[in-house]
Formats: sequence, structure tokens, C-alpha cells
Amino acid sequence: MTSRSVNSRAANSRAAKPDAQKPKPTATGTANQGVESVQFRSLNVPIPIDVVENNSERPISVTLPPASSSRSIRSCRLAPEPQTLALTRLTVTAINDLWQVDDEWWRERPISRRYYQITTQNDRRLTIFRDQLNAQWYWQKGG
Repeated sequence: MTSRSVNSRAANSRAAKPDAQKPKPTATGTANQGVESVQFRSLNVPIPIDVVENNSERPISVTLPPASSSRSIRSCRLAPEPQTLALTRLTVTAINDLWQVDDEWWRERPISRRYYQITTQNDRRLTIFRDQLNAQWYWQKGG
């Protein structure tokens, strides 16, 4: 064996174990120790509403929450004066679209919803849905 082949074998064994594969220390310890948990905030959360439905479970009228939602009250710097907020009951004048969503059947809480895009008496378009698993109605507010 020549000295050249011995030197190339030594060089190859050094190349097989680069320092880049070792865990590098971080501010919280080594790279393998600390994993930070990430908190997500739900967007466009459905709002529970009251719906009068016919025998076919189609909406006839909807009762929406008061115009000043809890979001706008929380964003005010001064506490609002106590007042009674009236609920808004609207007659459904048209069902523009209807679709069913059945998803995540493998989870503990699967999704089964029947969505309606409706027009109300004041020409307002809303997307509402009936949760087929708990028979509750929700308003899917847009962005």
C-alpha cells in the first residue's frame, strides 16, 4: 500500500464526520432539547344564531346577534353605558346556494355541515350553516 492511498483513506474518514452534523448549542440549550409551542388563533369563527326552519330543515328566518358585537365593545377604550341591545330577526327571501361539507370523519369531532347562502328581507347576503351533528345553526361571517 502506498502512502498516497493511506492519506486518502484518512481524508475520507474525516469527511464522513463533519462538524456540521453535531447539534449546535442555542440560547435555550442544544438544538434537540427545546421545542417551543406555537399558539394559533382561530379566524372567522362561526357565530351561533337562532334560525326558524321548515320541515325540510331549510331556513325561513334568522336572528342575528346585536349590531355591536363583543369584538367592537372590547376594542373601545371606555366602557359603554349599559343598554339593551335588540336582536335582529330577518326573513329569508331567497336561498341562493346550498352545499354540504362532510370532512375529517376520522377525528373525534368530525365535520358535517349544510351551508346556505341566503338573501334576507333587507337584501343582505349571509352564509349560514346547520351543524348536522348537533343541530345548531351558525353564521359564517366573512373576513
